[in-house]
Amino acid sequence: MFKQRIFKSDKNLLRALKHFEGPIVHLTHTDLDAVCSDALHRRKYVNVFTIFSPVRYYACYLDSLAKFEPRRTITLSLSDLGGTPGITEALMTLVDRGWKIEWRDHHVWDSGLFDDVKQMINYLRVDERYCACEIVYQDLLPNDEIARNIAFIGRDRDFWINEDPRSEILSTVIDTSNWKTKISDKLSKGIAVDNEVTREYDLAARRKNEALKRSLKTSRLFDGVAVARGLGFSSDLASALRNKYNTKIEVIINDNGSFSIRSVEPVSNKIAGYFGGGGHPNAAGGTLHFNFSDKVIFRLLPFRQQKVKNLLKIALNFA
Repeated sequence: MFKQRIFKSDKNLLRALKHFEGPIVHLTHTDLDAVCSDALHRRKYVNVFTIFSPVRYYACYLDSLAKFEPRRTITLSLSDLGGTPGITEALMTLVDRGWKIEWRDHHVWDSGLFDDVKQMINYLRVDERYCACEIVYQDLLPNDEIARNIAFIGRDRDFWINEDPRSEILSTVIDTSNWKTKISDKLSKGIAVDNEVTREYDLAARRKNEALKRSLKTSRLFDGVAVARGLGFSSDLASALRNKYNTKIEVIINDNGSFSIRSVEPVSNKIAGYFGGGGHPNAAGGTLHFNFSDKVIFRLLPFRQQKVKNLLKIALNFA
């Protein structure tokens, strides 16, 4: 089974693809929904070449994959990423090079982009009623009880239901990239939480609690919008901010300029859209494209940095 890797150059990615003998390349997000989606692909196809990518970077992976001309038919399966302007050229190149492309998503799509992509690839399904792994389960393994359980775990966390303790454990553990692949492998075999996962969770939970404590300590409230510097665990931090400030919009900004938004009303994707981002109505993200000086200012005076102020100004319009 091909293990997930972070590819720092086209050359490394293309070299790895050259030696891959399986039927599926799976390009997906980085959260538990994505890991569950990957587990379902592995359960269905066994040998899967997985790329976990932040939403803001997946178009770059498409550009890289478009440089590879397979010697046989390979399916590129995308999940949980959302449609982004500018992806159609890479998709067209992939199709021309003989790739089969399938896409399962639950992010909000622009209707025009949806129509364009649907016409050029083999299969596109977007359904906001379900999380991505539920869609993958329904399409690939609808009669598989283990697959149904995997989808249940993913939904519990992605829709912030939090009734299944396994979703808390797994979402905390996958904070490191190595564990994304481990958890995907385990889930594909019907294993959710075992002794190895429990031990890692104990360590990861301590790291999470310390990160949340540090972020909350320096967080601020701006006219109904809570904002914090992110140190990982964005969903947990957003929930903690909401509990602390009783807010309806939470903004989390990371040192590299990426940001996450959570909202009670369905406005998160609208706010993120002003900065080229996207996602779900109640949870979205993007990037402020920090340069070096932006990063320095943000570390010193995080909420006075101009790009941060611009983001907060837009968020306040929806508060």
